[in-house]
Amino acid sequence: MTAPSRLDLAIRNARVVDGTGEEPRRCDIGVAGDRIVQLGRVDAAEQELDARGLVVSPGFVDPHSHSDWTLHSNRDAQSTIRQGVTTEIVGNCGITNAPVSGQSLDAAMGRMRAYGYSGEITWRSFGEYLADVEKDGVAQNLAFLVGHSTLREAAGVSGSDVDEAALATMESLLSEAMEAGALGMSSGLEYSLGATAGTAELMRLAAVSGRYGGMYASHVRNRDSQILESINEFLAIARTGNTSAQISHLNVRDNTGAPERGWERAVELMTNARSAGLDVQADTTPFRQGLGMMTGLLPTWVLADGPGAAATMLRDHGVRTRLRDQCDRYWRFIHQGQWERVRLQNSPQMPELNGLTFLEIARRRRQDVWDSYFDVLAAAGEGIGNLIMVGDLFTEKHLAEMVSHPLFSLGVDAYTSVDHGPLSQITANPLPYRGHVEYLTHHVRETKTLTLAEAIRKMAGQPAARFGLSGRGLIRPGYYADIVVFDSDGLHSNSTFANPAVYPDGIKLVTVNGQVVVRDAEHTGRRAGRVLRRRS
Repeated sequence: MTAPSRLDLAIRNARVVDGTGEEPRRCDIGVAGDRIVQLGRVDAAEQELDARGLVVSPGFVDPHSHSDWTLHSNRDAQSTIRQGVTTEIVGNCGITNAPVSGQSLDAAMGRMRAYGYSGEITWRSFGEYLADVEKDGVAQNLAFLVGHSTLREAAGVSGSDVDEAALATMESLLSEAMEAGALGMSSGLEYSLGATAGTAELMRLAAVSGRYGGMYASHVRNRDSQILESINEFLAIARTGNTSAQISHLNVRDNTGAPERGWERAVELMTNARSAGLDVQADTTPFRQGLGMMTGLLPTWVLADGPGAAATMLRDHGVRTRLRDQCDRYWRFIHQGQWERVRLQNSPQMPELNGLTFLEIARRRRQDVWDSYFDVLAAAGEGIGNLIMVGDLFTEKHLAEMVSHPLFSLGVDAYTSVDHGPLSQITANPLPYRGHVEYLTHHVRETKTLTLAEAIRKMAGQPAARFGLSGRGLIRPGYYADIVVFDSDGLHSNSTFANPAVYPDGIKLVTVNGQVVVRDAEHTGRRAGRVLRRRS
């Protein structure tokens, strides 16, 4: 690429960690327009930054994000862009904001309202949705999967019986999304709409994604006692569909009845499939904590007649008595009485309880903890499916195993938030504010599970290549100027469960497509991001 006579931005004296996994090197970086055009000794520029003592890396690429849930109420992507995240793969776990039909409009609107959106849903197709995202701009780049549960919802499917007409409708909706630029299809098979779907249905839909050269990403059906069966099902779906395959947050929750060496054996299934020719990888998260849907504990019969009916049913004492023996299916440590490991995330009806563990909630309400759980669900009414809990899920040893595995990209499984207003209260936990920083502070600096170069590769170069994001994820001439400059020693987060809505220290500069979006840890207000569509 030929550089112009004067650059837009020069970053000088940089310690460059380029995203390939190679060790850092000293050089300057020259940016013109939306691209890196020079590396080494660079020309004079309109803006000059002396990065002496700082690290310069590609902007981080989150391979598993739910920022599509919050982007309409936080288009500036405050909590993520301030951590150096310049691209997110969204639409995970089967739940997306499109497509929307007359049958699914109320449910879709309820989900968006649950995350602080006060506008209207004006789109129906996936292409219209992407156009809406672009219309008012976003700070970060976004690449989209389309959710299997959302396809079911739009087609009016709720149970295990799916007729040919409904399947054809889902295929048509998925084809439209793929043509609009979706990366592929995601599923969430531990949750209500996904949990009732059969393997044959998923194979049929994965084949649509495969015809477009797309991906199948899945929050698999079970990650404890049935983890091996679930991974085998996932691999069979991907093979039948002729898709690339991404196992979402492949982990085993602590003390949930997994078979001996359950995680290791699941990873062996994945690596054996890869050796046999299947393009399969996985991703993981940085914390011992993780997010989950409160309805995930409920057996499918409770939700069979819809969310409103389920909320009404949960007010019945007899139903509650029955459920105490039937909720041992998700976060199974709860059934063992370990409620101290679970916090309420986002109840609009009971906001005073958000951020508390369910043991704390039960004490405050002077009731049995199961009744507290059922009361929060029942109070949500039609919004029951939007309730999120935060759990202490993993051991430090297991975290290190996941984070260090060469086939695992590093994501956060959260969403972008902001430190003020309704969204800050709805997303009251540290995951949105410190997840990416956690890799560099805890896993690199403190435990030394990863070197800095390897962490950056797994946070930028690897996921960008994995999801086909051409020209992103590396510091290299000709690549898009998605860049983060940070103080590796001074990088720090004060975000805690007691005070979550705090941005990190140490992020000095973030550029997205060559534009400065964060300078001296402050957001510039620029929405320089783009919708990144799959290319045939």
